Formats: sequence, structure tokens, C-alpha cells
Amino acid sequence: MIGAALILASVLTGSAAAEYDCVAEKQILLMSDDGKWSYNASDVARDQRDVFKWKFIVGPGDEEGSLKVSHDPGIMDAVGVGGEYDATPLAPGQFAFSTSKEGNCLFTELGCGAMVEISDINAKKASFSLVPMGSVKQQDDTREIFQMVMLGTCKKAEVKQ
Repeated sequence: MIGAALILASVLTGSAAAEYDCVAEKQILLMSDDGKWSYNASDVARDQRDVFKWKFIVGPGDEEGSLKVSHDPGIMDAVGVGGEYDATPLAPGQFAFSTSKEGNCLFTELGCGAMVEISDINAKKASFSLVPMGSVKQQDDTREIFQMVMLGTCKKAEVKQ
């Protein structure tokens, strides 16, 4: 539990909460087609970056040393990251969380979610990865895995609650 408290302190740097304003800069697409995998890596075009940005608020959780992450998606939550989630501290200044929601999803039909990992670079900047759940319906009505990995940076700021 002492390790979790140190991680919490390094993420929050003495404030009540931290805000991570994140934008994807790279994306890697992985797709299975009849068990054969293909991939494509590309930059996220500057005019597309508004679509691939998220703002996460990270604060103390219910138990000592735990983290809670929240995100208000506004109108569109296509990859299912809106809501409040418990985060798993991974190392000082680094944590991860997974999300889940039903319906209105971009890459799936019934429900969606993502795995998000954020790692502080310094007191004002972090790197992140976001991996949404994905499924593609084939012409013969079978489904294959479609995976996108989004990578980018976040501006980090203290938030007083």
C-alpha cells in the first residue's frame, strides 16, 4: 500500500486532482481477415485531431492510495471512455484504466470500451495510449477483430476541486 500512495502522490503532485488534456498523434490499425493479420501505422492528420482528443480528471479514489479517473465525453462517446473508473497505479507517475459502455459505439455493435494508459513525462506533460475494443462485420456476416492503438501526448495541469 505504501507503493500505491507514492504513485498517487507523484500523479497528483500535491494537488486534489490532475487534468490530462490528451490528443492522439499516431494510430496503428490491426485487423484480422480470416485469421490473417494486417496492420497500418499512420499519423493522425492535424484536421482530425479534434475527433481524437480526451480530457481525463484524475483524483484520489475511495480507498487510501487508489486513483479515480473521470471523463465527460459531451455529446459523442464513440469509443466508450466516458464515465468514472478506478485506475490501476503502474509506477510512479503512470496508471491505467479500462472503460465499458453499452451501445452507440464506433467500432462495435452492442457495447464498447477501451484500455487507457497514461505516463507522466514531466510535471506538465504525459504520454498516453488508448486502445478501443473493435469488431468488423464481414460480408458473410461473420465478425473479425479490428484493433486500433492511438498514441499521443497530454498536457497536464493541477485542478482544485
